[in-house]
Amino acid sequence: MRQQTWIPTAGRRPVVLAGGSQDVRDQVARVGAAAGVSPLFVESLAAALPLDPAVLLVGPEQAEAGVAGHREVIVVGAADHESAAWGTAARLASSRVVILPQGTAWLAEHIGRRVNPAATGAVVGFVGTAGGCGVSTLAFWCARTLARRGNSTLLVDGQPLAGGLDLALGMEERPGVRWNDLQDLRGTLNPDQLVSALPAEGKLAVLSHSGGAGNGAEHGMESAAATLEAARSAFDVSVVDLGSLPASSALTSLCDQLVVLVPSRPRSLTALGGVLSAHGSLPTTVVLRGPVLEGLDAWHLAEVIGRPGPLPYLPFVRGASGAEAGGRMLGFPLPRKARTLVASVCTGLERAG
Repeated sequence: MRQQTWIPTAGRRPVVLAGGSQDVRDQVARVGAAAGVSPLFVESLAAALPLDPAVLLVGPEQAEAGVAGHREVIVVGAADHESAAWGTAARLASSRVVILPQGTAWLAEHIGRRVNPAATGAVVGFVGTAGGCGVSTLAFWCARTLARRGNSTLLVDGQPLAGGLDLALGMEERPGVRWNDLQDLRGTLNPDQLVSALPAEGKLAVLSHSGGAGNGAEHGMESAAATLEAARSAFDVSVVDLGSLPASSALTSLCDQLVVLVPSRPRSLTALGGVLSAHGSLPTTVVLRGPVLEGLDAWHLAEVIGRPGPLPYLPFVRGASGAEAGGRMLGFPLPRKARTLVASVCTGLERAG
């Protein structure tokens, strides 16, 4: 049975509630859990201010004056004390009012933004223009290379029905969170919790779908936006395996860049045109997948799509399919030509990021 390793946030300015009824404290505790923090509860504003809170919450009975005008104060109250909450807010500078439980989602998101650092990591989607072209393998090779270069890297399984990316890596028995564990997530996700909860190999963490029956087409993906936003703060690069077309639009829309793997086939070239048209605003790296058919080489394909040639070329790698099927991808060594291609793609991603 998989164990989840959610770890409380440490080393940051706290979220503090001064006063408040037991019902309000219970609801603030649930809000904190949704935002990935453990609020501190004190009896008064006088006790709260020396703690230098990142977010200062007060109960409706805290009518003290004299809170510094530059400090944001949020008055939180239950529905039956709404008038008292507004009265307290009128006496406190820089204040807002949140009535619980109606305002739970807003408060969780607000706390998450205040407590978590600015999101700066890149999110890169990998998509193939034909089934079975090896885009999942390329995504892993790039993620592994980025991690070996010292980048904190997250490999994201974007294919709910593909059986679980962790199987190909031999990580299916490792404890940690999968997408289905996040399906009930509401509000924001704390980046530190995300890092600590995921199975990892060195600097490479993996967020996979669970194998087996019962996975719906969007199983667990309801939390994709919140999860990738946390990943931006937690990792230097998040590599998203979007699979082959049609890729998940929910995940593709969250990416900053795309890497498109194109087999040397006429239909794949047509599909590439659709990808470039649909996502023309995103920086896109196009990689040609071997073996190459006559007339569809790296120079010709570059000319067709109006890019400098030749395009990056990934040759056929003997043994890669067997390694994936056997769950041995983590330790699979790349031959020189494939290693050179992966290194060049990663260098481009690092520069763009």
